[in-house]
Amino acid sequence: MQSVAHNGIDQKDVLVFCSSGEEKKKGELEARGIRVEHLPPAASEKRSDIHAVLRRLGQLEITSVMIEGGAAVNGTVLASGVVDKVFFYYAPKILGGAGSIPFAAGAGFRHMDEAPQVKHLHLHRFGEDFAVEGYLRDPYEE
Repeated sequence: MQSVAHNGIDQKDVLVFCSSGEEKKKGELEARGIRVEHLPPAASEKRSDIHAVLRRLGQLEITSVMIEGGAAVNGTVLASGVVDKVFFYYAPKILGGAGSIPFAAGAGFRHMDEAPQVKHLHLHRFGEDFAVEGYLRDPYEE
């Protein structure tokens, strides 16, 4: 399941999109007041089509979305071109090696000129941790 949270007037609004339904899990979420919607998976994917999810959110008048995911979700949304802004959180620890989970999975970008360029960088400090905030594109240019 992919989840999308929306912080509108009611702070308890949570909307989950799924491409395949496990009725038991769906029932558990709905029992907690979480809205679950089924959207068909993208062609050759197991996950909901990100463009269909965004269209549905637009129909619900949700205009800002935070996507928080693992490597597969991150790779999918970056490749789809729907990401405007990124926020990378770092701790002063270095991990790696076999079995490490990359930031983004999938086909990726093979050449430097294909790779998304993060612009208008801002650094944030949180004690020893820090974050890099920047834009991949200006959503108001289109």
